[in-house]
Amino acid sequence: MEPGTKKTALITGASEGLGRAFASQLAKAGYNTLCIARNESRLKELVNELGDNHRYLVADLSELRGIDACIALMQEQHIALLVNNAGFSQFGTFREADIEHEMAVFHVNCHTVMRLSHAFLQQARAGDALINLSSITHYLTTPVQPTYCATKCFIASFSESLWYQERKRDVYVQALLPGITKTQFMARASNIEGFKMKLLDFISKTPESVVACSLKACDRRKKPIVIPGISNRLLALVLRLLPRKAIVWTLGKIGDLA
Repeated sequence: MEPGTKKTALITGASEGLGRAFASQLAKAGYNTLCIARNESRLKELVNELGDNHRYLVADLSELRGIDACIALMQEQHIALLVNNAGFSQFGTFREADIEHEMAVFHVNCHTVMRLSHAFLQQARAGDALINLSSITHYLTTPVQPTYCATKCFIASFSESLWYQERKRDVYVQALLPGITKTQFMARASNIEGFKMKLLDFISKTPESVVACSLKACDRRKKPIVIPGISNRLLALVLRLLPRKAIVWTLGKIGDLA
């Protein structure tokens, strides 16, 4: 990303974690940012840190009016980079879960990504880029969060197809597959604590390192699947060689202990 390009990037889920790191690094790279999230106080704080020419929109992307508000922004001005970062999960047994909550996970992680990707690509120009947040769970099915894993597999496959379709007009599409990242995601999705949380914290990557890897790949524009970290890439390689049943069984047992 060339400093001073003054293109506009729209980032969903921008108030914290990976979204906040994307906003910060894109601002440093010369982008004007449109930061989308539900928490206005954190958005205000972020935009104040970024400086002039950065804006925010309070929107709940589990609701159609929130999605429509983001699409309206893309219709009002050209967006050179869209980061579909917003998403969430819930750990537990699907049978015992609140189905409305599970449907909300599906809606934000899939329906919202589809709608915003479609609106973005309709206005995209040569040189523009779309980054969709998937997960290493694309290769590592985790039974303790079935809806989340299924949605992240969808995002990865969906993005690969878009990468192929859009490459002829020089619009780059990336599926970003981070492993465990030091954000509030795990704390919100589960009640994991104590030693297990300390272990997860030890093996996790920082949001800044994940975003730096994503943007570096975005500059190169060569591959649709981006996995930050050598350990995660090796894990993904090994997992492709193992029987799916063994992966699901092992992760299921680990989840039962959480």
